[in-house]
Amino acid sequence: MQWQSLLESINRKVITPSLTREVDNNRNENKIISLIGSDSTINELIISWLEKQNKMKITKCTDQAKRLKDKGNLFFKEKNYIASIESYTESAKYADFNNGDYSIALANRSAAFFFMSKYEQCLEDIAVVIESNYPKKLKYKLHLRATQCYIKLHKFHQATKELSEAEKLIINNEDISKSSRENLMTQIDNLSSQITEELKNNSEDILNEEKIINNNNINYNNSKYLINPNELLVPNINFPSASFKLTRKHSPTRGRHIVANEDIKKGDVLFVEKPFAFVPLDNATSDILCTHCCGLIIDSAIPCRSCSSVLYCCRECWMKSWSYHQWECSGYQFEIWKQIGIAHLALKSLLISVETDDITRFNDVEELVTNIDKLNPEDLILYSVTALMLTLYLKKYTNFFDAIDMKKCLIDKFKTENLSFPLDNSSEESQKLFISCIILRHMLQLIANGHAITRLNLTTAEGADVFEEQQQRIAVGIYPSASMMNHSCDPTIITTFSNDYLIVKAIKDVLTGEEVFNCYGPHFRRMPFDERQKSLKDQYRFDCKCKPCTDPTLKQFLDRFDAVQCPKCSGPLEKSTTHLSRCLDCNVSSKIDIKVQTELKTANDLFASAQDYLQIGKNKDAIDYLKHCLNIRQKWLYKYHDDIAITLDTLAKVNIMMGNWLDSMPYLEKSLTVIEIKFGNESIEVANEINKITDVSLQYLQHNNDKFKSSIYKDTLKNSQDLIDRGEKIMNIIAGPWNEVYQELINKKNELLRLQCHE
Repeated sequence: MQWQSLLESINRKVITPSLTREVDNNRNENKIISLIGSDSTINELIISWLEKQNKMKITKCTDQAKRLKDKGNLFFKEKNYIASIESYTESAKYADFNNGDYSIALANRSAAFFFMSKYEQCLEDIAVVIESNYPKKLKYKLHLRATQCYIKLHKFHQATKELSEAEKLIINNEDISKSSRENLMTQIDNLSSQITEELKNNSEDILNEEKIINNNNINYNNSKYLINPNELLVPNINFPSASFKLTRKHSPTRGRHIVANEDIKKGDVLFVEKPFAFVPLDNATSDILCTHCCGLIIDSAIPCRSCSSVLYCCRECWMKSWSYHQWECSGYQFEIWKQIGIAHLALKSLLISVETDDITRFNDVEELVTNIDKLNPEDLILYSVTALMLTLYLKKYTNFFDAIDMKKCLIDKFKTENLSFPLDNSSEESQKLFISCIILRHMLQLIANGHAITRLNLTTAEGADVFEEQQQRIAVGIYPSASMMNHSCDPTIITTFSNDYLIVKAIKDVLTGEEVFNCYGPHFRRMPFDERQKSLKDQYRFDCKCKPCTDPTLKQFLDRFDAVQCPKCSGPLEKSTTHLSRCLDCNVSSKIDIKVQTELKTANDLFASAQDYLQIGKNKDAIDYLKHCLNIRQKWLYKYHDDIAITLDTLAKVNIMMGNWLDSMPYLEKSLTVIEIKFGNESIEVANEINKITDVSLQYLQHNNDKFKSSIYKDTLKNSQDLIDRGEKIMNIIAGPWNEVYQELINKKNELLRLQCHE
């Protein structure tokens, strides 16, 4: 039974009008959890459900791990190292950590990386293997391989250290025969001579290497992050992760909010913040996402030592995560987390709270609003049931309660005024109540403050090397400092991500004393007024009164892009239930002729037929139908209508698929104009469209470089350079070098410079 089904069953069997009234009259985590936790029926149902999940749990499989390792060995012998790496990674996912199978799979993978000249990945695997249960008698092999890696990387001091360790292990290894030991010592002598020779020939490089080692600091340019937070933001001692230009304020009407304490310029970085906690969403990227830093994993995933679901991008993440993952690991095996949504993040927030030493940040999370006084009592009951389930999971299937000191790990971290959950350490029931209260509190905070972590998802048009960008939600996290911003449907800021880092930049100038606004999702350029109001009311429990929600013109902003053309001024006619429609531009009312509706239906039929032709590969016929459709739509619809934009974009795509690069350009440029009007001249949507247009123009330039003297070629080159310059300026305002679109634009800029030199 799925968790949602169990909640529905509890709703039917347990939630009575009297219980609902009692919860409604006692809106306090402690009192609500006490009510729910004392209900024996609820406890029995939860325990029964957990036992069933336990019986179905997915565990490590030694036989599967061996089959995959053997498969990897065959690929390795065939020198198919890419395939062998994939097999060894899968083997490690299913291998038993304690019997050495896990470490052997990764040791074998390190050899494949070595032969592919991927020395950094090889060393990462070796480091993990050494800290795992790799057979002691074989460890000298790892140190010899590490020595060779460091030599290839010109890191000779590390190479010397590894070689010395290998020599010690060989000398003290009684399992090595005399002849084998002699051969190994000869190999060590050869490697030692090689290091000595390299040290003589590279003395200057060695001095630089020593400086790096002695400084013992992080080089962000070589790390998994594309940013150095300290370079992006001057620290604000009074407001963690925020710009010194920001301050937190509180008022009875605005609650806690963010104000500029000096003028902010468009493009200023306002926050650079790591999440207190995050969890990946169960989607297409979950199997290549590091669950500790949210970074993408390409070919060197390090699996969890206990479950087969979680992967890490590097040894550092693999090691650091165990402080909390040890208690959520069984939940992955039970497949609980994919069933309970944001409640998983509530549990993880608790687990991070236990191990964190940052008391200020801990309390910043605990002080986030919960809206407990505004939620439906029925919802509060079901949230409390989920919190109780998570507590019983920790109690029954982990050593959480035995491993931590509640007072030291949690209670002492609270500021006195926040400690609303009484705890008697001598009482097991009191501990269960305490933990359930904290999980419930975190769950309610996350509903009001959770932040989607997104990444650019690139899709390729069929038959063409042109990318389309779509923002994909890959995780959800809690960012306590950035959560202090209030909402506006026309925000002051925009957010981007570098792995799990949230980077917030101003997209408007803000004067001293003015408030800085975020958008909680419903943006006036992307969602109609009624939908925005409902979304904000349902999740955040407030009625939005920002300018786009109160200004009559802005309230109807999106109506323009779904409007028929005004016969008087060609502006947009608003939808009306009467026979007359008012123009949103000239304010003149006009009657929509039945002929308009008939022709627009014909246009819809033409568009559908074009899609059918595309499905069977008749692209030329599709173009004919799309052109006819476009003519009708441009005749009767408002010039920036969504249907016109879709038709233009589709015509461009079909031409791209056919390799008609130049023919697609006019459609893309007209589509860009629509996007500018709808989303703004400096929006991410405009930058994405510029990126797409320059993809197309670059394809033309690269395929026709023999025509570099023609005026068409020169004009296309110049236009591409101008567009890329514009896209770069936009991305400098709203993001930076960590952003995928920014990186693509810079790469294309360099390619255009190369083509220009050829010219």
